[in-house]
Amino acid sequence: MRIFISIVSHRHHDVIINLGTIKTLSKYDEITIVCRDNDPVGKLKKYCDKYGAHYIANSHEQGFSANNNANYMHCKFELGMEEDDYFILLNPDVFITKPNILTLIERLKKATTCLGVANLYLDREEMVQDDNIRLYPKFFSFIKTYLLNDRSTMINRRKGLSPDKEYWASCAFMVVKADVYNQLNGLDERYYMYCEDIDFSFRANKAGFPLEYFEDVKAVHFRHCSSKQFLSKFFFWHVQSVFKYSFGKKQESASNSSLEYQNRYKK
Repeated sequence: MRIFISIVSHRHHDVIINLGTIKTLSKYDEITIVCRDNDPVGKLKKYCDKYGAHYIANSHEQGFSANNNANYMHCKFELGMEEDDYFILLNPDVFITKPNILTLIERLKKATTCLGVANLYLDREEMVQDDNIRLYPKFFSFIKTYLLNDRSTMINRRKGLSPDKEYWASCAFMVVKADVYNQLNGLDERYYMYCEDIDFSFRANKAGFPLEYFEDVKAVHFRHCSSKQFLSKFFFWHVQSVFKYSFGKKQESASNSSLEYQNRYKK
């Protein structure tokens, strides 16, 4: 069993270097790191080379889904990732300690996880939980959350997850069996950024791969909430994704996503 970790830098080079997550992860033989630079910066390549991460510079900017799908295909066709291995989507602003990495490795060695999510916090003291696991939203849920700070889709994970409810998980730290990611054709690239994780969780659940909560695997997510910046490009990306998710046709696999990369690699 090997673990392949996908990190995408959208001008996060300083965050990645200062947090030192790649440096920490690189110490474990079971882990292979692929860092894709959406807007290539020399010092990020130097940093990745120093700690043995596979650095890939994009020739043009792509969205979150396309970048992670490309990393998956690189792991599969260039690095030898097999069906029973794990593919982890990890945000560049996530920090994880050595004990939690060891807990993750041991859990994946013993378990048969198809889709897992880590226990994320917003602070190193682990006092404030990140809302990286939520109930599925409806269209007006997005509006009420943005305008009124409504928290009806948020959950208190300290009370545990209810077995009779369905949840979606953020891709900030998502663990996916390599074969499952392939069966679902990865993230749907119609989502440039935002809501691709809701869509992926929905499709995984419908395909018989329910979410598993890794309560004992803790990490810190230093999120920036860029989509809250009114009329910014992140705001418009979020709005577009909300409409696509809310009113688009739901399907069990994203037929227009990673298959394109698979065909390119086969050529």
